[in-house]
Order: sequence, then C-alpha cells, then structure tokens
Amino acid sequence: MQIPSLIYLERYRNEGTRTYSSHAATTEAREDYRPDSNRDRFDLPLFAVPREQMLVYTANPSADLSAVYLDDDKAMFAIHPQVLDACPQDPYVQRTLNLCTGRGSLPVTPSSSTRTLFAVDRQPPHALKVHFPFRVSRYDRRMRHEVLEQAINVSRELEAGIGLLDPRFAFLREVIAVCHPNLDVGSAREENWGCLIRDMRPFPATRGSTRLVPGFALYGRDFYDPETPFLLTDLIGDGDPLLFVLENIMLPIIHHWVACFLHFGYLLEPHGQNVIFEVRKDNLISRIVHRDLSVGIDMRRRRDIGLSDSQLNGYNRMEHDKFHSIVYDRFMGSHFFDRLVDVCLDHYEGLCREDFTRPCKEAFASIFPEHRKYFPATVWYFSESRDRFNKPFYEDTGLAPDWRP
Repeated sequence: MQIPSLIYLERYRNEGTRTYSSHAATTEAREDYRPDSNRDRFDLPLFAVPREQMLVYTANPSADLSAVYLDDDKAMFAIHPQVLDACPQDPYVQRTLNLCTGRGSLPVTPSSSTRTLFAVDRQPPHALKVHFPFRVSRYDRRMRHEVLEQAINVSRELEAGIGLLDPRFAFLREVIAVCHPNLDVGSAREENWGCLIRDMRPFPATRGSTRLVPGFALYGRDFYDPETPFLLTDLIGDGDPLLFVLENIMLPIIHHWVACFLHFGYLLEPHGQNVIFEVRKDNLISRIVHRDLSVGIDMRRRRDIGLSDSQLNGYNRMEHDKFHSIVYDRFMGSHFFDRLVDVCLDHYEGLCREDFTRPCKEAFASIFPEHRKYFPATVWYFSESRDRFNKPFYEDTGLAPDWRP
C-alpha cells in the first residue's frame, strides 16, 4: 500500500469528517484558500519589519529557520492574502505596511485547518500559522498575542521535559512567533496579532523513513475518489482490528494525555486534526505526533506537583475541571475514537463498541488513579450561548463518560 503525502492527506482525505458539530463544516475562507480547493498553492505575502518594533518569541528554532524569519535587525511577518484583501484598514495591517522595509512571498498550501499553511518545497519542512479573522467551524481564527506567546512557552517547556514521556510520544515544535504590540491599551482583551512558525519535523528526531498520517485521514473519504478504502482498514490489513486500534492508537494516546497532564498540567486536544501518526514502510505506526500547543493548562495540577508558572502567561489557565471533559470526552472520545470505532464496526464482524471503550476506561483508571480529583463526574461540552468575546460557555450534558470511568 502506498500512503499519499501528508499534504494530500491533509487536503483531500478529510471528506465526511466534519460532522462533530453543527458548525463543523462552516468556513468563510475563499475557495482558492480552502484545503479542498483544486488550487495547488498560493503565495503568502511576507513583510520585512524592524525586529525592535515587534514582539518576538522563540523556542529553540533551528539555525536554518531562524535565518529565514529572523535576524538581529528584522523579522519576517506573514499576512494571509484574504486578510490583506478584505481587511485593508485593519490597524495591524496598516502598521505592517508602514513598518515594511522589504517584501517577499512564500509558496504555501493550506492544511486541513485552513489558517495553518505548509511552506512548499522549502527546507527544513515547516508551516506558518497565520491570523485569519474569518469563521472556520465554530470560531474566527485569530492569532492573538497571548495565544502566540503561550504556544511558544508550552513548546519550550515540553521540549525540555521530553524525557518524562514515553518513546512513542512526539510533537511538532512551535519555534518562532512574531506579533505586533498592542495598539489599544484600553481594550478589555488585547487583540494584537501575529504569526507562528511550526517546525514540521517531529521531535525528538528519529532515524528511518516514515510517512505522516493525520488522524482524520484514517476515516476520511478521498475528495476525488470517495470509493477509496479507508486508510484505517488498509493499515489493519490482515491483522486483528481490535488489537490494532487499541494498541497502536487509543491506548498510546490515552497514556500521552495522562502523562502530559500529570507532568505538566497540559490538557492535550487529541482529536483527528491534532494527532498525526508516523507510519513505517511496513505500515506499522511507530510514534504518535501531537500538534497545536495552544492547550489548556490546569494550574491546580501544576501547584500540586510544585511546577512554576513563571514561564507562562495568563492564556488558557484553568482552575476548574470542565474543559478537561471537553477535550478528553468530546474532542478525543466522541470526535475521534468514536469515528474509528464506527469504521471497525462497519467492516469487521464480531465487534461491539464496548470492546473498545472498556479497555480504555481500565487503562485510564490504572494510570490515573486520582482522576476524580481533576475530572467532573459527567460530560461537559460547549453551549450555544457565548460571552462578549464570542467564545461559547460550557454546559453540563448530564451524560456519563464513555472513555473514562
């Protein structure tokens, strides 16, 4: 079996996966900039601006990436072309143009998330996550300063503590963030924005040739050929589907979630878009790569283990247990694991849903015996009501969890 490239999987093996909420298929991205566009690539405008006029954060970027985006005097700042076209009077667009000392462009192709753009034919492999104040799924996809800074903080801390995690854990480092200072000091929430550089080489580095497969591509239909078999069944081959899914996907992800929580207080969001599998030539999964480090952070857990918050800002700090259920029960359980179960139940006889949920519950309880201290008894999710920043409130569904005790 020949596994398509990561870019193809990101863009064209996502059909039928956006069913996790009534908002999931919503996009205000113009057709040319959507992942399922027939357009191969587009040019991302880059602006050279004085570094001293920007806020710059780094987390051990490689020398070759630093050479492209930073030097002592300037930083390269990316603005999505739809933003330039639709929001020319935005104060941060205007400030970029006023500060600009040189222009360039980078050929990019959109990932499944639309605003994260893969640099095309550039070494080292990397992506740019850019400000996109248009609705995709539930939210406008803004890249505010505090979000950028925190992603860099988390990447740096996770890299330093990687030895605490098992060898099947890997992640994509967020290595450079460039953003404007706040122009409205009287605002209730800083809306200054910027862009983020993501190193697409899974960390820690390993030897050997692998393919990267996003989680949703295991159960997504092919955009051009809907009759193409599911990639999950291709990977299972003649193997035992229950053992394959549990041992290669579900149980390792649960171990990773719990380990990141116990050691760092992080609330990973391992849904189909944020999980990538390293697949070897023999079609075995060697590691699970986690991406998107704008995670919730349980400050109660960090205090319990004496972990300093001096390297964190105020973004996504949690003093409650509601969001834990949202990311674990809904993002991972309902939106990802349930889709894998559906494929297996449709293609293999003799299986039932409990064959998957029961061992996952048992594993969770075994490696996280104090889970009731941090988790609610029931499943929580987003409400349709929103706050003044258009973020949904949380609500108790009253349902018992399926993927934990």
